[in-house]
Amino acid sequence: MIREERRTKIEEYIASGKQEGATLATGGGRPKDLKRGYFLEPTIFCNVSNSIRIAREEIFGPVVAVIPFRDEEEAIRIANDSTYGLGGSIHCRDTVRALAMAKRIRTGVVWINNGINFLDAPFGGFKESGIGREGGKFGMEEYTEIQQIAWKT
Repeated sequence: MIREERRTKIEEYIASGKQEGATLATGGGRPKDLKRGYFLEPTIFCNVSNSIRIAREEIFGPVVAVIPFRDEEEAIRIANDSTYGLGGSIHCRDTVRALAMAKRIRTGVVWINNGINFLDAPFGGFKESGIGREGGKFGMEEYTEIQQIAWKT
């Protein structure tokens, strides 16, 4: 982490995940072999309820909350049940099915079987995540001023 205060805040999230009943699968502590710096182990929680803090808030640290779901409908409901909507990801062998799901998820970008690509497409969120768009033509337009001049001949 960048400084002690940030590491402490993320450790509070890790403690709340344990306290609220999520299963700590790995990590969750400070690496024993790194005495200097503000390091935290990559942390994975399983069996996370979508109602607990580590599922509802943006942690901005090495913590992943794995939320189980029974079917496609529940997965989409969970994905959309958030005040945030920056990015989402679908990992699926059936591309047609994944595209249909992606159209129903309210995030600024949905990656299918891949991750972040800022170079050729706009990136930005919905709801309380992200303002405007970065990357691609739309990102460049954030730095321009468009003027319309109209006259009658």
